Amino acid sequence: MSQKATELSKTLTVGQAVGLAICIVVGSGLLVLPGLAYQQVGGAAIYAWVIDALLVIPLLVIFAYLGANYPGAGGIAGFVQEAFSRPMGAATEVLLLGTFSLGIPSIAVTGGNYFAMAIGGGEGVSLIASLGLLIFAGMVNYLGAKVSGNVQQVLSYSLTGLLLFTALLALWFGDRTIGTGVAPIQDWMLSVPALGMVFFSYTGWEMLSFTTEEYKNPKRDFPIAVGISFVTIILVYLMIALAVQYTLPHGDSRLGTAPIAALLMSVFGPLSGKFVAVVGVVIIAANLIGATWAASRLVFASAREGLLPGFLSRVDKKTRSPQMALLTVILVFSAVIALHFSGAVSLGILLQVAGQNFFILYGLSVIAYLKLVRRPVFKAFGLFTLAVVMLTMGTFGWWLFYPLALMLFGSWMMRIRRRRNVQNQTVHLTE
Repeated sequence: MSQKATELSKTLTVGQAVGLAICIVVGSGLLVLPGLAYQQVGGAAIYAWVIDALLVIPLLVIFAYLGANYPGAGGIAGFVQEAFSRPMGAATEVLLLGTFSLGIPSIAVTGGNYFAMAIGGGEGVSLIASLGLLIFAGMVNYLGAKVSGNVQQVLSYSLTGLLLFTALLALWFGDRTIGTGVAPIQDWMLSVPALGMVFFSYTGWEMLSFTTEEYKNPKRDFPIAVGISFVTIILVYLMIALAVQYTLPHGDSRLGTAPIAALLMSVFGPLSGKFVAVVGVVIIAANLIGATWAASRLVFASAREGLLPGFLSRVDKKTRSPQMALLTVILVFSAVIALHFSGAVSLGILLQVAGQNFFILYGLSVIAYLKLVRRPVFKAFGLFTLAVVMLTMGTFGWWLFYPLALMLFGSWMMRIRRRRNVQNQTVHLTE
């Protein structure tokens, strides 16, 4: 196979990069987690959003540095491999695969729930809609990075403005005495159990790293995309979280499925709720386009590095898209969606475990950063950030064994493949 057959084209511009970042980060986390966090810790939930926002700032500074200086389709796994070794890179790839396989299907399920609310359907409608949204995202990406980038740029800018408008309407016209509101500042510790779950809403920038090979100028464009998208997203998150906590009762059953739709329904009636449900479906569709883009690049890069079968690293001659890798991730995510609707795993568990795993992946980026930088001030910044990550990880509990098992399996797989390659080369030489 020629080198050209496994190379991605460099088509992403600054505007597309910012739109892609917003589409990847804003999605099911925003549409369902304000309600789930409010259910779990009441009025203290807003502090989880603020704490996670503060936690993610130094991580994004490090992340922007790595993406700008070490661009590649491998993303975080590429950073870790650059800093340490191929087995460590493979361990990170498997952790990413195990994380995407939980997080991205949960995005589709949330979209399916919003679609069911929009048309008044039940669980069967939600299942079909979840799969339909996932397939739609795959089809857009199948057409190539240029088409996908343009679609996401338009969607991200218009939907971000619409979400801010929704929050302002609810806070202005809604009854702010119905909800719990904001707990006193001295009760911020009550938000700790929701930190891991809420952090899922701050994930996505790690997915953005898988697209750096396709930027026209990654050293300039990647930090810009991270910075602008962060400021925009934080504003949207805090406004939505406040609107939910002030205008919805703590016991509202809709908090766990479609809180933003419930938000406007409480103010303007059922018709407005259906409108927001439709908007939620569009947001999820945009989010899934970016997420499946990133996941397919991970599979592509992992195959190119020898961990996954080689046919997954082929790039279509016309679209320059890794279409076999894309089809593979769509099939895997569809299977996880089916498991969820069979009752095998809840949406809350999918979001919680994926959220904590993404946080761990940020931690691995910090460790890679510490290994790659040389200046003492950068080292000190990295050590401070790593200490914050380790302290936060202490709140995740027994679920930490899942990412640990994934990493051990990935490293073992890579060593086995290397050993087989050496044996095969030895056999060929003796012949």
